[in-house]
Amino acid sequence: MNQVRYYLALCEEQNFTRAAKRCGVSQPSLTNAIKRLERTLGGPLFHRDRRNIELTELGRVVKPYLKQLDQSAYEAKRKAAKVLSAPSITHQPRAMEAFVRAHHVIAVVAVLVIGLGAKQFVFPPQQADANTNAVPSTSVNVLQMHHDIDTKSLPVQKMNDKAFIFTDEE
Repeated sequence: MNQVRYYLALCEEQNFTRAAKRCGVSQPSLTNAIKRLERTLGGPLFHRDRRNIELTELGRVVKPYLKQLDQSAYEAKRKAAKVLSAPSITHQPRAMEAFVRAHHVIAVVAVLVIGLGAKQFVFPPQQADANTNAVPSTSVNVLQMHHDIDTKSLPVQKMNDKAFIFTDEE
């Protein structure tokens, strides 16, 4: 998530030093995080020269998805704080299960948006010109994804010395 946050700050600041300062990290840390994100997505996100930084085609295409991911993470944190501040969640096993399940879904969606999304952005050469301004769309059926996941291979989550295993029977 920090890589996404750093990318968005760099998009706005168009300067590594200012973006790093805004994110509260050193400039080399921000640069390394951007390089890791570029490796994850399979290509450069920025054209860099001594004076200017501007988005590449890949950088422009993934920007709305990474913005959405950042907003979703913010919303998840906000809702988690609300749930955790509710009285006695540890005495409400169903609420705790829903809370843990929501975190699994957020993690899976994040991986899909970054992983599958990056694969959509590589156009065959004959389609590159026609799709220059096209923005691919990705829809995820979370319920189908939940059914497709082999829940028996998932690790057991322990919270407050209680184990929760999520299966389709619940």
